[in-house]
Amino acid sequence: MSRVPVLSAGFGEGHNAAARAVAEALGAHPAGSVVAEVHDLFIEAYGPDRARRQRDGYIRVANRFPRLWGCLYAGLDRMPLVRASLPFVRPVERRLNALLDEASPRVVVSAYPLYNYMMARRWRVDDPARPRLITVVTDSISVNRAWHRAHSDWYVTPNRATADVMVRQGVPAEKVLPYGFPVPARLAGRSTATPGGRPRVLLMLNPGRRDAVAMAAALASLDIALTVTVGRDAGFKEAVERAVGGRAEVLGWTDRIPELMLSSHLVVSKAGGATTHECVAAGVPMVITQVIPGQEAGNARLITAHGAGALGLDPVRARDAVAAAFADDWRVWRGWKSAVERLGDAGGAARVADLVVRELVAAGVGA
Repeated sequence: MSRVPVLSAGFGEGHNAAARAVAEALGAHPAGSVVAEVHDLFIEAYGPDRARRQRDGYIRVANRFPRLWGCLYAGLDRMPLVRASLPFVRPVERRLNALLDEASPRVVVSAYPLYNYMMARRWRVDDPARPRLITVVTDSISVNRAWHRAHSDWYVTPNRATADVMVRQGVPAEKVLPYGFPVPARLAGRSTATPGGRPRVLLMLNPGRRDAVAMAAALASLDIALTVTVGRDAGFKEAVERAVGGRAEVLGWTDRIPELMLSSHLVVSKAGGATTHECVAAGVPMVITQVIPGQEAGNARLITAHGAGALGLDPVRARDAVAAAFADDWRVWRGWKSAVERLGDAGGAARVADLVVRELVAAGVGA
């Protein structure tokens, strides 16, 4: 059996979602001899409580001070700040090195670019002991150069547009693979929602937004079958339930998101990497309610520039965008639906799994 570490971090759900989907696809691969292990090395190095505080701090800054986060993101793009930050995360690097010593993998999959810099410190590019590194890029179009300043053998991008950006940034074209964003196998069926009847809308609320409750109330005023997901905060869930007044189904934490997407005509959510690309994979249009400057700007551009949805950055505009989608015999929605289905599919994770197996065979491991 070949052990393949799949590395992630909780700074944005896109990293974790991609890592889980790759591991799932490797576990189901016909080769049958690959053991994929998802590792969040921040949790393993610092413990769950401290890692959660680090993650919550990132989310707090991104939600409350988006311009500040945009400046930080631009700094990461223009300057080699990730490499300079390595002394401040030595426990993570030590944990990575311990994992590599113990597993001796021939292939590593990284869904978080910091680990690439740590591996570059450990091995020269031409070191025969160095495992092959596959980087799964979780941003669309607005790709930070931090993703590719450290060596990787392959870069898997969510789509062709993102691959083109990376090539223009100087990455050799032969190393960039537009395989698609890895999504759960449960999304493979694609949405079969058709026009007619009462529109089914999934609203995925971000509790960190000040107008989140107002957003739910605004959409609940429409004649739609509305489902709202709110996360684990019981107090927030109660506030949303009061605001919608029985006109929507309100769910706390749920593992049914893929099924809810597939049964919906429209998803209303922030432009997070996981959510945006899962909608693309499922063939469901989006109304985007929040765009964190930097990594989410490209996700929003992917949807809006290709006519697969619209922006609704406050409760009134979100309500109006949803209402317009289904007006006039669903004319706008029909266009969005056709566009989103051309943007991608749900095969990204399987393609990455195939690449891992090919690399193992090339390394003489067999699979």
